[in-house]
Amino acid sequence: IIPQNLIPLPSGSNHLITYLKTMIPSSAIDRIIADYRLASTPDQAIIFLQIDQENQCRTGKIMQYNPATGHRIKDPNKPGRINWLHSILKRRKQLPPDWQLTQCLFGEHLLPQHPDKTVALVESEKTAIICAALMPQYLWLATGGKSQFNNRLASLKGRKIIAFPDIDAYHDWLRRTADFPHLDLKVSDLLEKHATPEARAAHIDLADWLIEFLQDNK
Repeated sequence: IIPQNLIPLPSGSNHLITYLKTMIPSSAIDRIIADYRLASTPDQAIIFLQIDQENQCRTGKIMQYNPATGHRIKDPNKPGRINWLHSILKRRKQLPPDWQLTQCLFGEHLLPQHPDKTVALVESEKTAIICAALMPQYLWLATGGKSQFNNRLASLKGRKIIAFPDIDAYHDWLRRTADFPHLDLKVSDLLEKHATPEARAAHIDLADWLIEFLQDNK
């Protein structure tokens, strides 16, 4: 667990939020910054804090985005494209050497605040916050990666869950629902039904689909 005094404060001063402000109302942006406690680095990367149901911060995934396109910067030659809060704190010797990382779902801290909402589970943190801004009737959580559809889902016991996998993860997530017989879990085939061949080639997720819809209807 990361001590409270080492957790960065919510901030919208990052490239991803700059991009999202071009298409999402500022009131919804302010809400997701506050709800998900989104933070920023001095070089305008976003920090997706992982906070559990006990309100304890496990870590923060630090990611750099292009402010013009909203796409993640994947160039290995560019600094700051992906980092972790706990790694930085360890290097600064602000965490003990034997500190161990245990991850949780992104957005998990919101579960007790919304006991009656259906949980919508996606892969990426970016997708979760965009969907939360546009469809607040669901509680949007993220696994943090295709392969993280795993025991982190234990925190969702007793909840109604709809999983929205990225287009290339549909069959994998559908197959892995068998690992969670105790969960009320369905996998949506929305993208599987409606994605074009171009969208499949681009490995889109639900947020990509929604953004394209918003841009087409501007």
